[in-house]
Amino acid sequence: MIETPSSDPLHMIDALNAKHLIDEGEITVIDVRTKPEIEESGVIGDAAWIDFRDPDFVEKMNALPKNTVYLIYCQSGVRGLKAGQMMEKLDFSSIYVLQGGILTWMRAGLPLLHQEI
Repeated sequence: MIETPSSDPLHMIDALNAKHLIDEGEITVIDVRTKPEIEESGVIGDAAWIDFRDPDFVEKMNALPKNTVYLIYCQSGVRGLKAGQMMEKLDFSSIYVLQGGILTWMRAGLPLLHQEI
């Protein structure tokens, strides 16, 4: 079971700790980057894709289960944090945002999957 460090639902997390949560298998990973960004670098694990720039982004996020633990990431961390803050306002209970985005994941030498979207 993933333990959150406080009652605040939104947490920043570094790449190595994010990898640990993914390896535990109790987290849903969401990539909020654009299609070209994903095609260029790949994705983390079996990440779901919900483009932050999609006009229906908020509606799509709001349709997700609120009591699931989420890891949100983007390219550099800005859109991921904005998405996490939006999820917090929508009453999601546990949100981790990858600090520095996929770029920090790549700098840490962690694995990426290349897939068609």
